[in-house]
Amino acid sequence: MNRRNHLLDLNGTWKFILDKDDSGGEKGYMLTSCDTACWRSAEIPCTYEGAAQECTGYRGTVWFRKSFTLEEIPDALLWLEFAAVNYRADIWINEKSVGFHIGDYLPFRFEISEHVRPGENLLCVRVNNRVIPGMLPPSHFWRGHGGIIRSVSLYSTPACYIRNVKAVKGDDGLHMVTEIVNRTDTVQTVSLKHICPENGLTGETTAFLQPMSEAVTEVLFPLDTFALWELDNPVLYTCQTVMTTGGTEDNYRISFGVRDICTEDGKIYLNGKEIHLRGFNRHEDSPRTMLATDVENAERDFGIMKKMKANFVRLCHYSHSEEELDICDRLGLLVLSEIPFNAAMVGIKEYNETETKRALPQMYIRARTALKNMIERDYNHPCVMFWSVSNESNESIPQIRQMNEALIRYAKELDDSRFAVHVSQGCWWYNPELVGSLFTCDDVICINAYVTMERGFHANADIEEFNKHASSFWDEKLAVFREKYPGKPIVVTEFGYPSDKMGDGILDQETQSESLLCDMQAMEGRISGYAIWHFTDHEWEIAEDGTVFFGSNISPYGVFTRERKPKECVQSITDYWDKL
Repeated sequence: MNRRNHLLDLNGTWKFILDKDDSGGEKGYMLTSCDTACWRSAEIPCTYEGAAQECTGYRGTVWFRKSFTLEEIPDALLWLEFAAVNYRADIWINEKSVGFHIGDYLPFRFEISEHVRPGENLLCVRVNNRVIPGMLPPSHFWRGHGGIIRSVSLYSTPACYIRNVKAVKGDDGLHMVTEIVNRTDTVQTVSLKHICPENGLTGETTAFLQPMSEAVTEVLFPLDTFALWELDNPVLYTCQTVMTTGGTEDNYRISFGVRDICTEDGKIYLNGKEIHLRGFNRHEDSPRTMLATDVENAERDFGIMKKMKANFVRLCHYSHSEEELDICDRLGLLVLSEIPFNAAMVGIKEYNETETKRALPQMYIRARTALKNMIERDYNHPCVMFWSVSNESNESIPQIRQMNEALIRYAKELDDSRFAVHVSQGCWWYNPELVGSLFTCDDVICINAYVTMERGFHANADIEEFNKHASSFWDEKLAVFREKYPGKPIVVTEFGYPSDKMGDGILDQETQSESLLCDMQAMEGRISGYAIWHFTDHEWEIAEDGTVFFGSNISPYGVFTRERKPKECVQSITDYWDKL
């Protein structure tokens, strides 16, 4: 993670109150004089439901407020940062509006120097989690909890400060690329020093910034002083960047790894060695905190994946907390990161197709913003192999295909060191009239395919016969891909089989295990990788009328239960991957 000198950690106990009729502004909920006797306590980060059980399925406004104390105001810029709030946040400090943010799952910050004072200060946040046309996600295939779902902090920088540092691998060496900002009204002479303690490297440079301007500097380190980040040896480095100008100093620290990825002749290579991806999809869902950050839960989940011989995890269908990427960096798990451009123009309960189609241009702008913010936040994480711009959107609609292509091109502009992709649902890529237009820009073809499930695999199925069916299915489909996209690798980003009651009946764990093995055996040797749907059972969306979207409150596709109890397939998957 990028780390600064935090003045205050603002997590912990806040007060909250529901505002079902959106009258809190008129009632003065942001005022110091507001009577909070009926407000309750919540531990931030948390979801609405984590704050109060009766908020399950609630869509609307909740107010949060917290007092904090500053002994003195430093002669510097003060920044208030939220790691994520779903989905709209309006911010007040000491009764004055700081601003608002519309977005999800990614950080945003406000410069608040003029709003704070020595002594006690009041921070008030109005949160609304209602999804309206033009927002992301456009629809949910998961429980889209509202709330202040990740950490809140206060930090300071000088008026001339470091905005970002990226470790960029080039043919000529490792470039430390630093973005700096001058918020003063005078020319600033800036000295930058980069220190990599693990291999004893230092590099220095100087820059001159005009008043109210920005600049980018670079320092070059020799590549041969860095070991490569590998799955079985995930070497990480730190770089401490110190910027001095006049009598002020700013510090910025990053963690990074050095590695190469590429594709050639339909194969994926990591550091020059062909790699076959095997792993899981995972929602940021915790039985303890719901969608709010739970580092302990993530650490356990990713550790189990490694023990099962997985090397890949798709962090679906939105940007997960940066702590999760830190864990994957450290353990050696490759990652697909995704923005929540999910199932656009796919009709589900509570979804207005006409309004959503009208709002597609606005949705595209928000998708670009989310993609830029995700890549900016996560660029230095060596675990990230894929940027995914969408999941299972309705690609029969020309505007959706155009948006996917434009977003993939934009991802490549922002970062050409990773694969830019989108994920296509079977009902679109199965279509012979569509398939030739779906993946023209993608570096890797990423598809969802529930082959044995769609072909009626059941408890008394003839496994040998289904193996033949699955194998012939892939031979047929791969012939089309090789004709239309020669040389592009293929990764199945979802396949799976439920193990419990859904709207269409009761299924059992033994059948789930046999189905998953059948699918894996059919894909093995034919494609470059796959990710099982899903690592654990997770929460499905609840409509405002209290009904569930898919016939069940919990999605039963996990190889573990939501409480992390292993199902029968865990051992068979582990044994199968161990042999490979």
